[in-house]
Amino acid sequence: MGAAARDHEPPAALATVAVLLAPLSLWMGIIVPAAGMARHVFLGAAFGIVCVLCGLRAVRIAGRRRAVRVWAWIALVLGAVGLAMMVWQLLTFGTDGGFPPPFWSPYARR
Repeated sequence: MGAAARDHEPPAALATVAVLLAPLSLWMGIIVPAAGMARHVFLGAAFGIVCVLCGLRAVRIAGRRRAVRVWAWIALVLGAVGLAMMVWQLLTFGTDGGFPPPFWSPYARR
């Protein structure tokens, strides 16, 4: 019986992964592809979910490291926005225009 196990992973590595994936998630949420919608949604969801999970884990284990927490929160917000944009696109295409089209892409209107 020993002491409780501590986290041995560096929080900056997780924050870096989140910061690198956040723009990809945001970009996937912004563009509306004409072809390959399934692949686009899969990649966008994968990037966004991994970004959010890495950001949450980095915030949790960052402790008093302010820079790590700031970058992790920035990545969390961008990744979450990218996922929300992706869901908006899916609702628009899934309802065949019943849900209003995204305001950021005027060419998405049918």
